[in-house]
Amino acid sequence: MSTRTASGPLEPAQLADWYAVPPEAQGRTWVRGSFITTLDGRATGPDGLSGGLNRGSAGDHAVFAHLREWADVVVVGAGTIRAEGYGPLPRVNLVVVTRSGEVPEAVRARTAGDGEVVVVGGEGRPVSPEQVLDEVGRRGWHRVVVEGGPRLFAPWVEAGLVDELCVTVRPVLAGGDGPLLVPQDAGFGQLVGAATHVLTWDGDVLVRTRLR
Repeated sequence: MSTRTASGPLEPAQLADWYAVPPEAQGRTWVRGSFITTLDGRATGPDGLSGGLNRGSAGDHAVFAHLREWADVVVVGAGTIRAEGYGPLPRVNLVVVTRSGEVPEAVRARTAGDGEVVVVGGEGRPVSPEQVLDEVGRRGWHRVVVEGGPRLFAPWVEAGLVDELCVTVRPVLAGGDGPLLVPQDAGFGQLVGAATHVLTWDGDVLVRTRLR
């Protein structure tokens, strides 16, 4: 598999071309992971938030917005919802994954133009990726973006259900014990992934990696 390379910044039409899905994605569900990480693999900054990493990253902001615009639905764990202060998303549906069924009231407070908010889980048991995809498919949503957090994302990769990972690598070190992009207890048995696109943008490296 060849790797396409380029340098940013990219205009919206160029960004749409850069993140266009391959022909085999047409007519079926396509799952993307969307993350930012440091050189030492941390998915949050010292403040414990992904916002501590993407502050000042024009490339990450542009890609993050584009992937949401592309998506039918964004999937996020309830812990990330609370930590990052998510609310309903303009024009895109949101799935909240939770064992307890408890989500902040702000995430339910939809206004005109917001997408649907769907809570999956609530019986005190782990929520499998298959459960989420069943709910997503039942609603006719096929463009899926998993935004986090890492503990939510890892089982999706382990189950072989993620088509590609779109990640921004910032050239910084976070240290500490913040969450890794893939938790240490996740096991794949082999190296997973092949880069299809590598974009440099103001010192950041944005990579599209096929996972299956």
